[in-house]
Amino acid sequence: MNLHLLAGIAVLLILVAVSAYREALRNEPIRRSRTQAGRLPPADEVE
Repeated sequence: MNLHLLAGIAVLLILVAVSAYREALRNEPIRRSRTQAGRLPPADEVE
C-alpha cells in the first residue's frame, strides 16, 4: 500500500475515535456525578 494512503486512513480513524470520545463525554457528566456520589459514604456514617 502507498504510505500516504495508509497515513490518511490512520488520521481518519483517529478523528473518528476523537469525535466519538467527545460525544460520549458530552452525554456522560450526569452519570459520572452519580457514580462519584455513589462511591462516597453518606455524611452520617463519616462522623
